[in-house]
Amino acid sequence: MGTVHDLIEARGKQEALRLLGDERSAVEVAAAYMADEDPGIGFLYSGWCQAALPHRRLPSEQARQISSENISLIVQPGWRGTNAGKPAPVGVPYGSRARLILLRLQSDALRTNCREVELGRSLRDWLGKMGIPAGGKSLRDVQDQAERLGRCTLTFELRRATSMVYKNQGIIEEAFLLVPGEAGQGSLFS
Repeated sequence: MGTVHDLIEARGKQEALRLLGDERSAVEVAAAYMADEDPGIGFLYSGWCQAALPHRRLPSEQARQISSENISLIVQPGWRGTNAGKPAPVGVPYGSRARLILLRLQSDALRTNCREVELGRSLRDWLGKMGIPAGGKSLRDVQDQAERLGRCTLTFELRRATSMVYKNQGIIEEAFLLVPGEAGQGSLFS
């Protein structure tokens, strides 16, 4: 199917149909997919198929480990600075909102072929793209889970018979957030 996409991109749909007449349905499907500006959520790192985020809230300082036969995922809670000078734990991401945010971030990164993901004009816009109603509890839940995802550290361990490899990383390398409160400050959510 990759060659169909390459052909459509290089020569256009009509030329692909002419050259691949016996694969008309594949060309039609590939062209429709490529023309869709928002193909929806559809990409998932294969490690998430074997190891996932917790379903329920854990104590703020508690890490989470889930393992299968060959892979383990360790999610360590992130920390935020406080005015008291002692960092406060944010907790590990959990639940359907965290998983939905991860799916959306991965899908957008793969769709645009860029690690830098543009969230949108506003939080309300971003929620709409994910199909989440932009009101009350939904807004607070997404903000909480986005912060947890942004501050946590993930460790994937892949084990083989005689070896093990691991990768430590955060989901978000850098974020720019505006603290509300300054009169006349415009919205900079991106």
